[in-house]
Amino acid sequence: MKQSNNRGRTVSRPAINWAPWLGRLCWLSLLAAFVVGLVWRQPDHLLQLQEVFPGAEIQRLTEASGEQYRVLDENRALTVSLGQGQGYGGPLVTAVIVDERGRLQDTRLVSHKETPGYLFRFADGKFLRQFRGHMANSDFLLGQGVDALSGATLTSRGLTSSIRQGAHQAAMRLGLARSWAEPELHVGLKELLAVLLFVAAALSRRVPRAYQSRYNRVLSVASVLLIGYWLNSALSIALVGSMLLGYFPSPAQHPLWYIMLAGTLGSILLLGRNLYCSQLCPFHQIQKWLHRISGLNLALHPALKRRGKWLANGLLWLSTMLIFLSRTPAMGAYEPFSMLFSLDGLGVQWYLLPLSLLGAFVVSDFWCRLFCPLGRFLTLTLELRARGRRYLPGRLGIGRRS
Repeated sequence: MKQSNNRGRTVSRPAINWAPWLGRLCWLSLLAAFVVGLVWRQPDHLLQLQEVFPGAEIQRLTEASGEQYRVLDENRALTVSLGQGQGYGGPLVTAVIVDERGRLQDTRLVSHKETPGYLFRFADGKFLRQFRGHMANSDFLLGQGVDALSGATLTSRGLTSSIRQGAHQAAMRLGLARSWAEPELHVGLKELLAVLLFVAAALSRRVPRAYQSRYNRVLSVASVLLIGYWLNSALSIALVGSMLLGYFPSPAQHPLWYIMLAGTLGSILLLGRNLYCSQLCPFHQIQKWLHRISGLNLALHPALKRRGKWLANGLLWLSTMLIFLSRTPAMGAYEPFSMLFSLDGLGVQWYLLPLSLLGAFVVSDFWCRLFCPLGRFLTLTLELRARGRRYLPGRLGIGRRS
């Protein structure tokens, strides 16, 4: 800025740098959204049950463990026990309806924070119906009398865990024998392959240069086929939102959830490398393939290139605000991954998928550079790690270059 002094001379005054103030405002708004969501979005289970049993008289059984209710509906006395499990995107609450003999009459989904694309597969009710007729003190273990829904294993585990918790609470109140088996940690082929993919990505720089290109091509194909389609575990901002909100599933039920997060964040914090975005993200790899097929390399407009970081930051901020205010991780997730890998999509994803794929034909890493909130979150984590190296003792080895 220029300003005239008393002698008529023009002097320069430095322009105000608004970026730091805008950054502080964003952090404060996120903190406020987290507190507001925590205070005002507490679930009212009694009101939710009233919607499930309209016109029924519902009383909470204060002497029972967990949340259990007596429902008087059409001259029937039922025990309704609420259980909670963890799906892919957040908690699921189910109502387990048990008669006086301890036999399950029905199960209902009361509330959830799950990603809609996964939960939509359960709309026909077939999965929930398989629990009817079982005694409340049964094991209720996925794969042992309970069949998972194909393509939605994590959601199936979450619903099963929720029903098991509610049924066992009711069994204890009714005095049934505590004969059920507890779930055990089961690490199978899927979990082993996920670990091996992260190890392979971490060792990629140690591969001799003559084999580097072939090695990276194999890793690229493996990430698309395994993480994208078979494991169906591409990371998203919804998964990060679950972590930030404290929605941590049982390690015994969701080991793959922990492997993906630990591998991604661990490589950033310990190695200083974003292995997921650079080598393991299946959507990133598909973009690379499309760009090579087209052979085009259209440069972004200079203004868009300069402001690309601001656009990605703004989308990340907006996603996180929606997640915190709603306490629902899926509310902030708009990535089109589920449409491509699980063939399910909702709302804006129908428009973003063709846009991102078309953009990848002409612009390298079109989605990653401009729109991906997860990529921006991981990049910010890398930047925070770099800043923290100045304050961490060198003897810990955390700040050393890998």
